[in-house]
Amino acid sequence: MKISLFIFASLIYTIFIMLFMFYLDLGTYTLNIFSYSIELPVMTWFAIVLVIFIIFTILHISFYSFLNYLKFKYFLKDSNKFENFIIDLLLEKETKINFQTKEFKQVANLTKILKTHQKDKPNSKINDILDLIDGIKRGEYRNLNKFKLEKNNILFLQNEKNHMANDINYAYNKIKYLEQIEDELSEYAFDILIKKGTYEQIKNIKINKTQDQILTIINRFKNQELKLSLAEFEVLINRSDLNESEFLQIAKSSTVSLNPDAILNIFKKIKDNHNEALKAYLYLLAHFSMFDELLNEIKNDEKKFSDFTNILLLREHHKKFDLDKLIV
Repeated sequence: MKISLFIFASLIYTIFIMLFMFYLDLGTYTLNIFSYSIELPVMTWFAIVLVIFIIFTILHISFYSFLNYLKFKYFLKDSNKFENFIIDLLLEKETKINFQTKEFKQVANLTKILKTHQKDKPNSKINDILDLIDGIKRGEYRNLNKFKLEKNNILFLQNEKNHMANDINYAYNKIKYLEQIEDELSEYAFDILIKKGTYEQIKNIKINKTQDQILTIINRFKNQELKLSLAEFEVLINRSDLNESEFLQIAKSSTVSLNPDAILNIFKKIKDNHNEALKAYLYLLAHFSMFDELLNEIKNDEKKFSDFTNILLLREHHKKFDLDKLIV
């Protein structure tokens, strides 16, 4: 309550009490203090006590109003400094800003914790959450059930990805009944399965593979991270959406993984159906030194296959060459 309003209300109340006491006409009362005696009407004694009470009440209100004024004054100063404090944190500067109010000291401390992830002993709950966030960022899977996060929450999504990356069977079970990518998690699960899963798991998924995913599988096969039969290899690359460069890359990768006859037969069949695979087949002929067959393939259009014509000329003149650098 404002002091002016309190004084006005007290004045009205005092007048009302005085009029009521005057109406009652309670007589006089003598107060004896040692050898002194004071005789006044009861109404006056009551008024004196009431006025003293009002004065002390006004002093009390004034004192705490003054304290609130000081606090509000410091609060405004702290609020003006807080923006500069945030700027210092973002710029990784050692801030020299100090706050005077308890509230801003607490807020500044919590803000610093959020920025630096430095733990604060009194805030055990916050420390637990910081540990959880740091663990998820490190690629660990954590139990988030007690936090009741939404399924589109960034921590929930990253934690699910960590689960898939650490447990390939979990990733497989997430998408084994899907026929197409539905969301971010199913896309990630399929991608991690391509990179880490067995081919048995990969081929059971009905989702169509991209060219990049095909190349990833071939590279895993090349690096002996994945087992493929000849039939599986042929089915995998016998696709109309692979371009000439991708077929060539597959051919180069496969020379160390398959025997010459097998890989040549596979690419010979594929190039009959997909013209984009012809250059890869020609590369394999050159790689396995089957130059007569290579000449027979390009003799009708040597200009189109000038790079292979040059290889035949270099060989004819007994010149050394790097096949992988010439055929790209």
